[in-house]
Amino acid sequence: MICVIGSFPSEQNQKDGMIQRVAHIDALMASTPRCYLDLSFRRFLRKQVRIQGAATIYYLNVFVHFLLILRLLRTARVVYVHSAYNALRIMAFPTKAYMIFDAHGIVPEELVAEGRSRAARILTSAERFILKRCDALICVTHSMLEHFYRKRGRRADRAEIVLPILPHLGDSTTAAQALLAKRSPETVIYAGGMQAWQNVDKMVDAANRQPQFQYTFLTGDVTSFQARLRESGLKQFICQSVAPVQVKDFYLSHQYGFVLRDEILVNLVACPTKLVEYLYWGVLPIVITPRIGDFDAESLRGITLTQFLNGELPDTEAAEAMRRHNQVTVQAMIASAQANQDRLQKLLHAPSKH
Repeated sequence: MICVIGSFPSEQNQKDGMIQRVAHIDALMASTPRCYLDLSFRRFLRKQVRIQGAATIYYLNVFVHFLLILRLLRTARVVYVHSAYNALRIMAFPTKAYMIFDAHGIVPEELVAEGRSRAARILTSAERFILKRCDALICVTHSMLEHFYRKRGRRADRAEIVLPILPHLGDSTTAAQALLAKRSPETVIYAGGMQAWQNVDKMVDAANRQPQFQYTFLTGDVTSFQARLRESGLKQFICQSVAPVQVKDFYLSHQYGFVLRDEILVNLVACPTKLVEYLYWGVLPIVITPRIGDFDAESLRGITLTQFLNGELPDTEAAEAMRRHNQVTVQAMIASAQANQDRLQKLLHAPSKH
């Protein structure tokens, strides 16, 4: 039995970036009997269980259902832990199962960036525990793996795989069509949340300084985002929440996309899903720096925020060349990810350590 520690993907939570990764991994074991442990320290005081295909999903409280959780983990052949948040929830449960840790991000540093230092200290303990305990470590970028080396050291006995959080893209036909899509040159899109490292204030300021553009903001936090935009005085904008499958239709009609990540550690190890989507669907990124995750000025072609504010924009021919270059970059990422995904599938069916 494979036991996954995390929330099961559903229509209700599919817009969550973390769940998109969970859904991608779940697709690798869709026909395999598995259980999901959706654990909470406060909620799920009454046990809930439901069946979804070959998956059995348990909604359990860490304290109330301690013995049940322990029994499920002890009978598991493989335990797959999504992020340090879920590692925190299983720290008290011993198991001899083959344990895979999918880091998703560098959670303690993300919490520090949000000003949540107490939570960061707690999650630092969870991260230390899971990096010491896991038999396999999955990172979204090579730079994230290097970060863990610097922070916790290397382990010769641990399997390590770099697997970007790649969204559902298309095939060679849809890629070619993306390059031919009709776009208004004065359109800018943003798809994402309002976390501190997204630089929403700089984004809104840029929009106000270039009001001739049409702006579209796709976010799961519509109410707060709209309030921020209205407070800024921005007159013309669209702000809404759409299903992930609809986002590409917006990309195909927009010329530029905000990815205003500062050159800080959280961003230097990240693999923003929206950036990969931008590059694949032909949206030219507006960046503070091209150094985001494993991207750099050579692999990523876009314009800087300074260029955008100064009106230094590419002509039609240059924009088309940039799109072609960016798609080649993404296609190379996909090829590499496929090979590493095959490695992960083998680990999911690794022999039990019992």
